[in-house]
Amino acid sequence: MLSENQRQIQSLIETKLMGDDREALLFHVSVERKLKSVKLWLENVQTILPDFVPSTGTYSTGRNETEPQGLTVIESTVVKISAYIDAFFMSGKSTLDAFAHEIRSLYGLGGHVGNLYFEDIFRLITIHHSDTELNLYIGTTDIRNLTWYKDLKSYRRASAHESIIPIKPSSDFDFMSEEWKNPILKLPLDPTQQTLNYNGKNFIDAGKEISEKLQKFVIESYDKIMLDIRNNKTRIIN
Repeated sequence: MLSENQRQIQSLIETKLMGDDREALLFHVSVERKLKSVKLWLENVQTILPDFVPSTGTYSTGRNETEPQGLTVIESTVVKISAYIDAFFMSGKSTLDAFAHEIRSLYGLGGHVGNLYFEDIFRLITIHHSDTELNLYIGTTDIRNLTWYKDLKSYRRASAHESIIPIKPSSDFDFMSEEWKNPILKLPLDPTQQTLNYNGKNFIDAGKEISEKLQKFVIESYDKIMLDIRNNKTRIIN
């Protein structure tokens, strides 16, 4: 859901910017939709995750004597979850890259052209717009050293340039309740290393944190952009 400042900024882009500067609208809409994609991919994983949990009645002696699920069902679930996790990290990082392009369009950033990634924003906005509220916010947030951002960047890099993100699904049987516990999806501690060490985080926990913190960062950044617009620090002149 769009924040009030996001709506206002979109309206101002549509009414105040002309020519090439109107590309800001494309990136503004892209950020909104990519944020929704991040949430959607996480929800998709959560929806099919119960397919990993065997039926209670199939457990007998401390190990499975019969397969509680057909192998093809498990294989299909693994493929889907791998695809969803891959898409989650790709969408999360591309949200920030699209946001970087919107910031370039709104602020100019010294006429920067060509490839632009989110990491470039820290340097460019400090050089060309050090007196803006957005620059102050990005600096004080220190997003590059936040755990959720480092996780997003690390797994997205592996996904984009190396392979799918390997996962290790597991589900334990509770003898007291005679029920299977909720399954977890362990991420590798370092997705770039072989042999993989699955002492990393549970994807669901990490995914929720990334999704929530990413949305919070974007919304708060738009709040600062709106302040800069009011102070005539962007290309949108009131």
